[in-house]
Amino acid sequence: MKIVLLFFMVFGKILTAQLLTVNNLRHLTSGSLQNLDTKLAEHFDLERNREMEDPNNRVYATENKTLSHFKVLTVFTNARNCMALSLVTHDRAEVYHFHEDLLKEGFIISDYQDQQGNSGKKYIREDIIVTIKNTGTDIPAHQVVWRCRQ
Repeated sequence: MKIVLLFFMVFGKILTAQLLTVNNLRHLTSGSLQNLDTKLAEHFDLERNREMEDPNNRVYATENKTLSHFKVLTVFTNARNCMALSLVTHDRAEVYHFHEDLLKEGFIISDYQDQQGNSGKKYIREDIIVTIKNTGTDIPAHQVVWRCRQ
């Protein structure tokens, strides 16, 4: 019985460490800027990178520079109705699980193409729009953009 309990505790900790979930992104973008640095550092291993910021955004990155674990998160602090996020990640499995989470949460999926011709998917539900696209670079990566509807 103790082994089963330990398994569920460890599994729960792993799931909460996953940044790309609907609940995590909704919580991050609806919260205050004062707690953002602490949340991202403690729960998701992302450290603030002030050198890459400007007055309208905050930039966070993983300390782990290996390609499969490297992430860059930009938080746009002056977006219209809520903070907007742009996450670039090389972890295909994480993006796939996020896709599944979006569908499970009732987001409607459609095809998407940006101004540069990069294709991807757009997900819409109530007041949130999410786009996921390949970055179009030689290094395989995905960009996830989470924002409020106008």
